[in-house]
Amino acid sequence: MDKYKVNDLKKLTVVKLRELAAEFEEIVGATGMNKEKLIEELSNALKKRDRFIVEEVHSKELEKLEADRLRLKPEMKTWIKQKKEILTQKDHDLAKLKEVRDKIKRLRRRIHRTHVREEQLKKILKLKS
Repeated sequence: MDKYKVNDLKKLTVVKLRELAAEFEEIVGATGMNKEKLIEELSNALKKRDRFIVEEVHSKELEKLEADRLRLKPEMKTWIKQKKEILTQKDHDLAKLKEVRDKIKRLRRRIHRTHVREEQLKKILKLKS
């Protein structure tokens, strides 16, 4: 394979990524790197040799993720307010409290996953320029 996309690199195993990294003298310490770091280093090296294809889909996906994160944050704040209201009641409903806490937990995880994916896409788009 002459030209690579990010998805092509992600599909490879760490062993295959290390073998590919061995072809590039600028990648040092590939044996100690994890998969994400290997993909980042290989992307940089392939980009320098014009063997890396950056897809236009990334910028659209980034915009979608940012919009999703901005939509989720106010939703989480309303759930946090609801949790505080339940806790201020003298005899609060424990089942309802658990339900609200679980909802907050799921939203926090989703916001975090969205943020992590945004950072990955920003790195990819930075390679493009």
